[in-house]
Amino acid sequence: MTTATSILSPPGLRSRLRDIGIVLCATDAKGEILARNESNNDWLADLLLHSPIVHGAVSRSVQGFANGTVDNAPCLEILSGLWACPLPIKVRRKTVGYLIALIPTQNLLAAEQLSAFCASARMDFQLAQSFLTQLPLIPETEVPRMVAIVRSYHSDLNKTAADTTALESISRQLAESYEEMNLLYTLTQSMTVQQRPDRFVAKTCQELLATLTYAWIGAQFVHDDTDRFRSLSDRLIVAGKQPLGNQELSLFTRRLLQSATANGPTVIEPLKNSDFADCAVLGQTLLVHPVTVAGRLIGVLIAGDKRGPDLAASNTDMKLLGAAATHTAIFLENAALYDDLNSMFIGTLYALTASIDAKDRYTCGHSRRVAHLTRQLAEAIGLDEYTVERMHIAGLVHDVGKIGVPESVLLKPGRLNEQEFQWIRQHPEMGHRILKDIPQLRDILPGVLHHHESWNGKGYPAGLKGEQIPLVARLICLADAFDAMSSTRTYRSAMSRPDVLAEIRRCSGVQFDPALVPVFIALNFDAYDQMVIDHRAADTSPDLQEKAA
Repeated sequence: MTTATSILSPPGLRSRLRDIGIVLCATDAKGEILARNESNNDWLADLLLHSPIVHGAVSRSVQGFANGTVDNAPCLEILSGLWACPLPIKVRRKTVGYLIALIPTQNLLAAEQLSAFCASARMDFQLAQSFLTQLPLIPETEVPRMVAIVRSYHSDLNKTAADTTALESISRQLAESYEEMNLLYTLTQSMTVQQRPDRFVAKTCQELLATLTYAWIGAQFVHDDTDRFRSLSDRLIVAGKQPLGNQELSLFTRRLLQSATANGPTVIEPLKNSDFADCAVLGQTLLVHPVTVAGRLIGVLIAGDKRGPDLAASNTDMKLLGAAATHTAIFLENAALYDDLNSMFIGTLYALTASIDAKDRYTCGHSRRVAHLTRQLAEAIGLDEYTVERMHIAGLVHDVGKIGVPESVLLKPGRLNEQEFQWIRQHPEMGHRILKDIPQLRDILPGVLHHHESWNGKGYPAGLKGEQIPLVARLICLADAFDAMSSTRTYRSAMSRPDVLAEIRRCSGVQFDPALVPVFIALNFDAYDQMVIDHRAADTSPDLQEKAA
């Protein structure tokens, strides 16, 4: 049972005092006994606390202590045989009440008021006397010693309670810190340049959902006309049990986005805020935290529909959501910077390969088409997104070594002689030497060096055989041969699609990896065919246009 005394007193004080025959009660600052019926089936508490005589005596004694009319006495005999020891209850140094230890002594057995106590408690007088004789009633001379014991108990238990409260606070802070560190560690592990922004945001929402006691976590982003955050422009990403469908929910989340500021979190309680009354479908408590980059609001994280006994947004909720918003902003800014650098890097490679293709207008767009087919084949065999991108770059630069081949050889109509063919055979090694000092391209160098190796070991430059040939080189080999056969060259016209695919089948296990051939043949070549059309249109050379026609 929770009582006023148990709330206001240190845990265990009441039971300790009762064990030595003392009753504890609580009063307000004016001496009014709180919770008069809190005896909890204790005959001694019933006997003392149900008596109006005791109440009046306690009240007068408290007023005496409060007014200073009692000369700092540690206790006071309020009735014959009944002593009161006051223990002030302070809140911020202000006395708001008292714990009163009522100490019965041997004189109580002969006191005239005992019969009145019994009448008020509806207790038989002789039974009460019998019970009292069984108590360790002390003589009057022992009261000071008993008061010292009471105050010692009170002090010790107060200190223990304070220590317990401090430990609980530290434990709570440690738990909160652990949750925050765990969240931030998980998010940091996902902050790689290969991670797509939408996937990182989805991961963030999932981690917040697992950490906070909300039914759903969402991220709504602004409409972005620039290229920096285009992939997330106007996007809504949600984890958890959505209160509405995506389209309907986005109407509300855009409104929350518009109401957000870059300064800090906003707590919205629709049932208490008429401006957001219609948002009650999203939950009783909504926590909205801005995601800002360089002071610019680019989106919000939303924690919706808090669950549990306390539906108010806590400081912990705000702290964790804020930490996630900060990490999201950092990741998105870094991702935008990486995209800028990557775009410049890829643009440089496009310019380089375009300059090579420009040496031979019959191969216009060849490098881009090989890169496209290499990417398609890499995706089809199930390589991860990052590796697929690296395969694409390898296909793009596979012929960079041709920059060192004389134009007279590249543009010669008809068949090449042995010396001229030796020039052509050197372009993989030339490409390798050109690119080997670029750190960002080291992992794709095997594709540049070995894309003319053959499955049967009769290729060049190293004569590698079977799976000795790096996978990237085997992919490029197929894409390169397909485009070469599909393109018009100085010495022949383009082959038809059926003839090209038939030739690839014929060379399976000879020139090409037999495991890759059926996958390649099954590719959709619509995008490739469109690239061919675009590249032909981009070249206005009359002789090439005539050949293509």
